[in-house]
Amino acid sequence: MKTSASSEKTIVILCDGNFPSKGKARKLLEKASKKDHVLIACDGAVLSLVKNGMSADHIVGDMDTLPKKWQQKFKAIIHKEEEQDFNDLCKAFRFAMGLIDSSTSNIVILGATGKREDHSLGNISYLPLFAQTLREKFPKQKINISMATDYGVFVPVLNTTRLKGEIGDKISIFAFDNTLQIKSTGLEYKTDDVVFDLWWKATLNTFKKRDVLLKFSHPAKALLYFPF
Repeated sequence: MKTSASSEKTIVILCDGNFPSKGKARKLLEKASKKDHVLIACDGAVLSLVKNGMSADHIVGDMDTLPKKWQQKFKAIIHKEEEQDFNDLCKAFRFAMGLIDSSTSNIVILGATGKREDHSLGNISYLPLFAQTLREKFPKQKINISMATDYGVFVPVLNTTRLKGEIGDKISIFAFDNTLQIKSTGLEYKTDDVVFDLWWKATLNTFKKRDVLLKFSHPAKALLYFPF
């Protein structure tokens, strides 16, 4: 996860999963809470911010996990959405879309895993859809989106991509299309013959070269995971 230049804006979405406690995720949250960027808290996540001496710019969700006294305290920055078709992360992402301007370069999601595995898997799998939405809504603007935890970062990819890293860097690849073929160069284990019908199929790979190419047979939703 790269540090943004001072002229660039990062929108940080904090979910109510495991609160960032160390490393890059924690540093980014602390930076966002000091108003260098925009911090959106999902519903009850604001209570974790309060416990850690931080504050949000906006609170988004159906408010089902935020006690009434806190709803009253933060009413000036609450944006309540009661529909139940999508979870609070989706609601926060929709809200974030309305904050994007010409200086926005990154959207980073924190606290999206932990506590419940079903929530974790659901939140992670939203990432490629969010990336596709950003591309469709802002075709002339490059806005990166990622999901960081204490242990690593998920990055969505929608087509052929080149990666730069160090020899020995770790990577896992997940895809949601069993017709997709990803031909790889620069990895220890080639992915050319992988059938992406189960999530484990292209995990635990390693950079064999500093430049890696993942060539997609067609546009598709996929995820890369880089452990810290």
